[in-house]
Order: sequence, then structure tokens, then C-alpha cells
Amino acid sequence: MKMQQWSALVLMTAACIATVARGDDNQAKREHAKMEKEHEAAHAEHDSWAADHSRWRVEHLRALAMLAKLQARILDHEAVLEQHAYHIRSHEDHMRHHHEEIEAHEKSGDAADHDKLQEAHDKFLAEHKRLAEMHDKLHGDHDGFMKQLKQLFAPPKKQ
Repeated sequence: MKMQQWSALVLMTAACIATVARGDDNQAKREHAKMEKEHEAAHAEHDSWAADHSRWRVEHLRALAMLAKLQARILDHEAVLEQHAYHIRSHEDHMRHHHEEIEAHEKSGDAADHDKLQEAHDKFLAEHKRLAEMHDKLHGDHDGFMKQLKQLFAPPKKQ
């Protein structure tokens, strides 16, 4: 083989190798581009998931805040009930003392004592009426509150 032929063969071989290498480079570039697109898609999906998690955590925190308010409302209602129970016990005590005063008056028969007994009894009845009104209000508040709770925690209606 002559040098010219040899040179031409070497150049052709080099050209073929370069073409194949460029083909491999192009294939690798296409694969790299595909990988980058897949990374971008995954990143976008991760951003979406992170946004979902943030939204859900905010909703959970708000739900906990609502539950805390609900607990506070129940505790406040309990305090009002305890206060009402105290007034009832106190009223019962006044009634017991008034009964003792009536018995003592019946034994003595003093007319002045009778007027005092009637005045004390009138106060007792006014206090009893106030307690009855308070009880009716508490009863309505309790029933309304329990109805709201039942609606809040009722299972969803099937359509």
C-alpha cells in the first residue's frame, strides 16, 4: 500500500470513528436531556407534594384550634353549671332555714315574726324564679350546643 492510500485509509477510518463517536455523543446528549426532563418533572411533583403537606398542616392546626375553642366552650359551660348548682344548694339551704323559722313562729305565734316570714318568703320566691329562668336558659344553651356538636360529628349522609 502506498503512502497516499495509507493516509486516505487512516483519514477514512478516523472519519468513521468520529461519526460513530458523534453518534454516541448525540445519543448520550439525548439521554441526558431526557434525564433532565425527568428531574424537572419530579421536582415539580415534589413542589406540589410539599404544597399539599403545608396546606394539610395548616388545616390540621386550624382544626386543633377549633377543638381547643370547643373544649374552652365546654369548660365554660361546666363552670356556669357549677355556679348554678351552687345557687341551687344555697337556695335549698335558705329554704331549710325558712322552714325552721316557720316552725319557730308557729310555736311563738308573734304577728311581727309572721310579717318577717312573709317578706323572707317573697324574697325566696323571687330568687326561685330567677334560678328557674337561669335553669331554662342553661337548658336551652346546653341543648343547642349538643345539637351543634352532633351535627359537627355526625357521619356524612349518603346521597
